[in-house]
Amino acid sequence: SWSRGAWLGAMVAAAVVVWTFPRRLWQGTLLVLSGGTVAFVMVSLGLLPATLVDRLTGFTEDLTGAADVRGVIISPENYAVIERLAHWQSALAMAEAHPWLGVGFGNYEVAYSEFALINWPQALGHAHNYYLNLLAETGIIGLLGYFAMWVAILQTNWGILRAPNGVFSWSERGLAVGLLGSWTHLAVHSVLDKLYVNNVFLHLGVMLGLLAVLRLQQGRHVYPNQSS
Repeated sequence: SWSRGAWLGAMVAAAVVVWTFPRRLWQGTLLVLSGGTVAFVMVSLGLLPATLVDRLTGFTEDLTGAADVRGVIISPENYAVIERLAHWQSALAMAEAHPWLGVGFGNYEVAYSEFALINWPQALGHAHNYYLNLLAETGIIGLLGYFAMWVAILQTNWGILRAPNGVFSWSERGLAVGLLGSWTHLAVHSVLDKLYVNNVFLHLGVMLGLLAVLRLQQGRHVYPNQSS
């Protein structure tokens, strides 16, 4: 896939997995820094495919240089990026008009015509940024609730990873590392897209179930005399 969000999410998730897999964080930090240095050298020397590098870096000028896309000249080269920015801008307009509760959960497409920018009359179904999409639909209250959910998930996952030796086997700890990498990918990729489609929620349910099982096992080790 040439999805920028997927590539960026995969890279950050891979770094998190490498960083957290060793029990000593300084070892993981050293591995990540070493890998980042190697990647930087390879990019500098042109050892990575140019198409991949351009895909990951070629959009940054449009992404950072267009505060208001209504004044941007559209071309085949920037169309995909400007289209996404236009929907981000519409989502922000929805949030500005309905800051606390938004336009209603699932109503981005319904409300889009009222906030559509010139040259971009067609709603894409979502804002191609789940955080802005949620802000537009559920307002500040909904977005804060979503962030609170993520804090709880990541705090639980991190607590499992920092458990003392003997609580989890290597395979179980590897599962916890993989879960953290998956949460990371979802969080990063969501900046450029909406991933809660095509029954992805079923996968998330399985992941949350696995996290809960690991947490219960950790609790039994800490409180061995308490029955579940």
